[in-house]
Amino acid sequence: MKKETPNFQKEISLTKMVYFLILLAFIGMIILYATGTFEALAVSSVKTVNNTENVDHNHGSADLNALNDIRALEEQFKNNPDDLNSLLNLSHLLNDSGFFAKAIENYNKYLEKIPNNADVVVDMGVCYFQLGNYDSAIKTMERGISINPQHQIAHFNLGIVNSAKGDLNKSKEYLEKAVKIDPNSDIGIKAQNLLDNH
Repeated sequence: MKKETPNFQKEISLTKMVYFLILLAFIGMIILYATGTFEALAVSSVKTVNNTENVDHNHGSADLNALNDIRALEEQFKNNPDDLNSLLNLSHLLNDSGFFAKAIENYNKYLEKIPNNADVVVDMGVCYFQLGNYDSAIKTMERGISINPQHQIAHFNLGIVNSAKGDLNKSKEYLEKAVKIDPNSDIGIKAQNLLDNH
């Protein structure tokens, strides 16, 4: 009479498979971290933010100084609605502090007055990405590229967003364009690293 094979062999195989998948995910995270992917998105080429140079870029929590600066800039803009520099600084500070929806609202106010500022459009796209709204992020960043076809950060960020969305072909296309614009810049090098690890 034939003995039945114990069930635990199937469970061991399943357990090994789970461990193998966890190991693969861990290796993938190490590769992404090593290439700077987690730091690369939301790189802004806007240099006009005077009041936010020392802001802690930890999106996990807003520090008290940032909140005080936000209130001060909100008050400044409320008292002088034509002060677009204060509005832009406020928008960037909200973005840097993790208040992405509020930053989008203020970026839109700014863009009503100056619609062709590609840097601001791309920064707003980053806010949509941070909120997990990939379609709006892509649409907004593509608008930035329509304003400035050589906007390297827009191309790079579109590579990241499309990758997060699962469209690897589109991601590769944008990363290749970012490299082509300037292969020797920090962004060009990061884009090439991502392409090499695609």
